[in-house]
Amino acid sequence: MAAPQPQATPAPPPDAGLWRLALEASGDGVWDWHIASGHEYRSPLWGAMLGYSPDEAAGLEWRHLLHPEDRDEALRRLEACLHGATPAYEAEFRLLGKDGRYRWIQARGTVCERDAAGDPVRFVGTHRDVSVAHAEIENLRKSERLWRFALEGHGDARWDWSIDGGEIYISPSFRSIIGLCGNRPVRGNDIWPERLHPADLRRAMAVFDAHLRGREPIADVEFRLRCEDGAYRWVAVRGKVMERNAAGKALRMTGTVRDVHDRHLAVEREKRQAQELARAGRLIHMGEMATALAHELNQPLTAIRNFSGVVLRRLDAVGPLADPLREPLEMIAQQALRAGEIVHRVRGFVRKGRPVTVPVAIGSVVRSVVRFMQPDLGASNVRVVVDLAEGLPRVLADRVQLEQVLANLIRNAIDAMAALAGERVLRISARPGADGCVELAVADQGPGLAEAIRADPFLPFATTKPDGVGLGLPICRTIVENHGGRLWVEHSSPAGTTFCFTLPALAG
Repeated sequence: MAAPQPQATPAPPPDAGLWRLALEASGDGVWDWHIASGHEYRSPLWGAMLGYSPDEAAGLEWRHLLHPEDRDEALRRLEACLHGATPAYEAEFRLLGKDGRYRWIQARGTVCERDAAGDPVRFVGTHRDVSVAHAEIENLRKSERLWRFALEGHGDARWDWSIDGGEIYISPSFRSIIGLCGNRPVRGNDIWPERLHPADLRRAMAVFDAHLRGREPIADVEFRLRCEDGAYRWVAVRGKVMERNAAGKALRMTGTVRDVHDRHLAVEREKRQAQELARAGRLIHMGEMATALAHELNQPLTAIRNFSGVVLRRLDAVGPLADPLREPLEMIAQQALRAGEIVHRVRGFVRKGRPVTVPVAIGSVVRSVVRFMQPDLGASNVRVVVDLAEGLPRVLADRVQLEQVLANLIRNAIDAMAALAGERVLRISARPGADGCVELAVADQGPGLAEAIRADPFLPFATTKPDGVGLGLPICRTIVENHGGRLWVEHSSPAGTTFCFTLPALAG
């Protein structure tokens, strides 16, 4: 026969006095309102919170103690619970104490008994003094207001990023920096990385990532941020994670933004000025060297020209047998004379002298340059195609300097096609241009401008030639501009490069 099992004994109903004691032991004051009779019990701690004795508290009308700013909301919540609109009564409000000061009270309650019609009969609840917590919150708010005032007074904008939720608060001064109007909500990705300059994106996000992962104590980085008008501005961003979860994942990050665009512009301007000063210094040295060379070369060039003349005169006595030697000697004399003119022009160019201009026929200049450069063209297996429009007007130019420009462009074209395996064709064309100009073009079939000089082929001392100094094109542009014209790159691709320049045409 199985042993009898012990029967569970029902627990006695809890004593209301014990519940009140337990609640007061937790620091809460207790109230028990019998609505039909109007009787309300208030525990000693309920009154002590406000500085009243139990007898004084028994006669108080708590509605009259409510702060005017809190009365409507507190009574609304109370009525909602009494009429069953809400299951419980919860509210925070200020009650006037005996000393004349208000204290923050957190009230909780519920209807524990209703009649057959559903009307409330008995309402119980607690009061807890939360003045200290409210004071701490207010102190934090004051500190935050002071912090914001200090930051904004220092010129810094603010941001607060809820990383987990994605939302980011940006202060009005931050919105002003990027030109963002209104108060529409912004998400973190709308700011970074969405607005970061592509050239700054990887570096900036690496700084943020290092801090979010806890590898760096603070995120501190400068980058360009895109504004609403599409322009970029330099900003300095500092931020720190303020909240992490138990696993160490960043939940909230806050920081500042400072507009440093003008400082970056000033730094870039100073850098460009330093570069220009360095170039100017090198040009001064080059000018001094060119002047010295011009002086030294002038005498041997004069001697070559004179000796060529002497030999030509002596060949007259030899007769027809000397004819095969006459043409080369005449070319030597002509080139020596031309070299002397170039030396003279270089000295004038270095000293910033004005070009010696006369009416010049473009076709004559082109044919002359091609003729004396024929040895270089033949040695490099380059075929020249000359295309001159009919009836080209003359230009007012220094013929020698114009020949220098054309010769330099042809020499660059020969070098550009040096590695070309197939036919090498150099095209020189001239045609009437806009605004009363004559336009010349020199086109090669080379691989195009090198990446190093593509951005600015006319930058002084920029060159890809092993033995080049990078002054040919800058000098050519200066010569053309001194004549009132313009020199530019019309086209550059793996199929070839075309340089063009214009010169003002003579009227009539």
